Amino acid sequence: MSRKRTAKSIFVDIRKGCNSGQVQAREVELPELGRNGLLIQVKACGLSISKIESTALCQILSNPNKNLGVGAGHEVAGTVVATGDDVTTLSKGDHVVGIIPLDYGQSGCADYVALQEFDVVIKPHGVSFVDAAGCIGDSVKAYTALHYLGKLSSGDTVLVLDGASSFGSICIQLAHHWGAKVLTTSSSEDEKLYLQNMEVELAQIIELNEKNSSLKSAAMLETGNLGVDIVVDQGIAQYPQSSSIYDNRLQNSLNLLPSKHDVISCLAVGGRWITSNSNLQLDPPNSRLMYLRCASLGFLFEQAWMLSSAQQGRYQHILMDIMEKVATKTIRPNIHHTVSFDGALEVIKALEEVRKLRIDSACEVDFAY
Repeated sequence: MSRKRTAKSIFVDIRKGCNSGQVQAREVELPELGRNGLLIQVKACGLSISKIESTALCQILSNPNKNLGVGAGHEVAGTVVATGDDVTTLSKGDHVVGIIPLDYGQSGCADYVALQEFDVVIKPHGVSFVDAAGCIGDSVKAYTALHYLGKLSSGDTVLVLDGASSFGSICIQLAHHWGAKVLTTSSSEDEKLYLQNMEVELAQIIELNEKNSSLKSAAMLETGNLGVDIVVDQGIAQYPQSSSIYDNRLQNSLNLLPSKHDVISCLAVGGRWITSNSNLQLDPPNSRLMYLRCASLGFLFEQAWMLSSAQQGRYQHILMDIMEKVATKTIRPNIHHTVSFDGALEVIKALEEVRKLRIDSACEVDFAY
């Protein structure tokens, strides 16, 4: 039987100034399988719009012979249908899960993807395709934030901002599993209820809303004015909301984000601030606060694992450890809902419109074949 040569895929086109955001479905040619290559029939894919800054995306994807398109989802789970000659750890019929590197130029929202042997690991039998694809991306990100950047040790105090998000909930679960005292934030009653019902003991849920926006006072009260050892954010307000620089058009979507000063003020001596904001700018007063605390700042970009061939072995161990934790229910995915492949295009368009309004949103897609 001849190998599958093309795949029906969904991309977000970023050619026009890297910000056009045009969502389109098209038939793409799959790359030739190398000696370590795998052809995977996708059963489930985490459906999301990349939050990576568009200029960085252009630098990663820049190729004069290709369209600049970002795949609508990179976390995939599926079945191996073909292997390269030198593949030894996997065989046809194996159920696998992994993340598509950005520079592969492929979309996880497709019927087939071509990956390398070291990009995926075996999916445990007790874990569904949906759960595997729905948590692998956020789990790698949380693992990187806490273990490699935050240097988390048992007994540390961790503050996870926006804990009710998919990434935030997994970050909370991992930090608790590794023996940390966990604080988190919520911005609505629904988020607070979700966090209260998690099977994780939280030290405190800090409500950030129009009536209460004091992150520092709550964190200091909980830690006896010592501060927290690690802060993991998913976005902060670059400028004070009273500043003339602040864009009033973003008022509704940013009014619940803490400021840089608030985050730094929560840190203990030797504290670590882990941020996903690629354009973070620290003014001299903020730098001075970090200096006086002997604090450090880490930038969280989980795709660095996939883009660096020198880290393939370590990355494989991370994937295997995550899948083991999912199988034992240490990590429980926060999946919003599932849609079929036919309905994925409309959902992605809706997510793209939400992204343009700077509102964080994510869901998962389950392909039904």
